[in-house]
Amino acid sequence: MGQLERARKYEYPVKFVPRGLVDAFDATDKFQGACIALKNLIFDQSNPEVMVSRPGVSSIYAFGDFTTPGAVSVHVTVGSVTYGMISSALNAGKDEPFAYDHVAGAFIPVTGVTNGNSPTTQATTGAWTPPVMASVGVYIIVTHPGFPGGATKFGYFDITVPSAPVWAAGDTTTNALPSTPLWVANFGNRAYFGCTNTTPYTDVLTLVRTNSSQSLTIGDSANTLAGAGLPVQTTSSGIVQALIVFKAFQVWQITGDAATSNLALNYLSLTVGCSSPRSIVQAPSGLYFASIAGPRIIDPLGNLKVVAHDAQAPEADIQAPFQNAVVPSRIAAGYSGNVYRICMETVVRGVQSFNDYWFDENRRRWTGPHSFPFDCASQFGNYFVLVSNANPAKLYKSESLPSASSVYTDDGTAITATLQSSTFPKTGHMAMKQVVESTQELASNGSATSYQITALDDLGNTLNSTQVSILPAGGLWNAVVWGAFNWASSLNIPTPYDVPWGVPLVFKKMALYITASATTALALGAHYSMFRDTGMTNNK
Repeated sequence: MGQLERARKYEYPVKFVPRGLVDAFDATDKFQGACIALKNLIFDQSNPEVMVSRPGVSSIYAFGDFTTPGAVSVHVTVGSVTYGMISSALNAGKDEPFAYDHVAGAFIPVTGVTNGNSPTTQATTGAWTPPVMASVGVYIIVTHPGFPGGATKFGYFDITVPSAPVWAAGDTTTNALPSTPLWVANFGNRAYFGCTNTTPYTDVLTLVRTNSSQSLTIGDSANTLAGAGLPVQTTSSGIVQALIVFKAFQVWQITGDAATSNLALNYLSLTVGCSSPRSIVQAPSGLYFASIAGPRIIDPLGNLKVVAHDAQAPEADIQAPFQNAVVPSRIAAGYSGNVYRICMETVVRGVQSFNDYWFDENRRRWTGPHSFPFDCASQFGNYFVLVSNANPAKLYKSESLPSASSVYTDDGTAITATLQSSTFPKTGHMAMKQVVESTQELASNGSATSYQITALDDLGNTLNSTQVSILPAGGLWNAVVWGAFNWASSLNIPTPYDVPWGVPLVFKKMALYITASATTALALGAHYSMFRDTGMTNNK
């Protein structure tokens, strides 16, 4: 065997394609393409090997119609209107109801607001009972810990005339609620309230409780914390509506209705629950929520599962952020397009921060942590409506997929996209490796883009860092003078570029770290490195 043949025997190409976010530092026992950071990067829906920039977040309403507006404590979008509560100086120390029409792009005045029917503004930090909103008939009901109780247990928008909503507060009539409710949900066109460990409910489409017996007791004496609707599939009856009720360590299911004499209560779990009411979000594949162990979903068959790539997987790709959540009651989530996104203050690898994670239902993988913190989310059209305590007195638009009008700033601040892989899967070769040649698929979409590429060892030490700058390949239609340029495509089509390492990389395990300014031009694809065995087992 000649020298060249012997050398080739111990060299082999290694491919890396980013496939999703994990907690694990090493990808060997996770999956090919595992990453510990896909910050401000999301999956290109057309190309399985490509990551693109997450669209930015832009303000759509800054509450200029309000006096000294502050934090939005809760909101929900019904039709084209977002209703919610915001702290303001109208009634000092109280939240003020608001309505914003996305189609008209204008605030809708809400009448009937008084000091007496407005809830006390809550702190924006620390554990709390989050306000909740639900649409029932012509009412959008608001439960809020700032209501005093007694005759004023909850508030509501009366939208009998949608263009002229009226605010009021009070209690159910005929039979009052037993306590100030912790939450409200629509089930069977009745308002179900969470009052300690019971769920009293109204008549259909009204705020009337004709009978005091209109209530269910949920399990033990622990408080219920949230309720959410779920269409449940059956083998004999088609789709059956259910109300899922959560406690901290229990999940219960209500089906049927008192009017049809089939109202029923069953438990789904007596060990798994949810202490994060705003993490509970309905999606086509089921009801997502955050448990203390990680992300969970209740599917349309009523099965409680881990949120994972494989429906039968025993663990989620990311669990540590959920397990290390600083204030679980402040976790917030939403669903739009094909994305379940969830934001929390958490501790990851010793660093405390607000992280936004996206679960793509098409790819069944996570991306993140993304950089814009939010505290409540709803959906309008193809985007999320967000509010943030870190950036109060604004409604924000956040697209789940890039569009021609996407911005790549968060409220005017430039976004940086970051990919950090887990160390590449072990190859079965015990020797240390050397890399001289690497390629990386990149795109610039006709724009100049600079990518900083760093190779890391298993302890996060820098092996070498370099830059690949991509100049525009040509001019875009309607952007340059005819005849002065070669024409360039507006599509992101990554092509391989040489990675100019300044020195040979020598390592036992290797990870990639790539950063670039987030733009419509950015796209990351496959990385190849030619590994060569050095003959050394370790250099330690």
